[in-house]
Amino acid sequence: MLTPCDIDRLAQLSSKQQSLYCLALCQRMAPNYLLFCQAVELEHDSDFNKLLSLFWESALHPKTKINFSAQRERFDSLIPDPQSYDMYGVYPALDCCVVVECLFNALLEPTGQEAEQASQTSLASVLSLLELQFGEQTEQEILAQDLVIQELAFQSELLDLIEQLELGKASMQALKTLAANQGVSNLGICLEDNA
Repeated sequence: MLTPCDIDRLAQLSSKQQSLYCLALCQRMAPNYLLFCQAVELEHDSDFNKLLSLFWESALHPKTKINFSAQRERFDSLIPDPQSYDMYGVYPALDCCVVVECLFNALLEPTGQEAEQASQTSLASVLSLLELQFGEQTEQEILAQDLVIQELAFQSELLDLIEQLELGKASMQALKTLAANQGVSNLGICLEDNA
């Protein structure tokens, strides 16, 4: 789905740029996680939102000291176990957590593959929803789906923005606005509170 050219570009991002790419995808996928928490009455949403705020705080104010190793340990308790829930929503919530893990890796022990992993996870989340809705489709049918078109367009715009990003406050704010995607997730989910 992502062209080899896109994957090369993702691999060439600095670890700072990789972390921002993961953060933007995580922000966009957040409604999937938060809706799941609401649906099963898991009270993880405020902890998850606090963690997202810390990531943005660190991105917007790089001098702020945040212990992401400690945050990562706390985050483990927020990851839902798919065996415990008999509902589809646990999988998009889990995908969102995978992208958070990519972000932690980019911040703590970067390998240079975090952005690509996050990118593929977000896209796979969209594809699994479409498979659930429509069954198996040809690649041509998949590429014609609105959610796939929007996902690829979003990731392409995000990559362009991050490659040109000045690490100043205004451009970081532009990144945050793009990532928030008007409160609509990669699966088209919108929580009324965020809209």
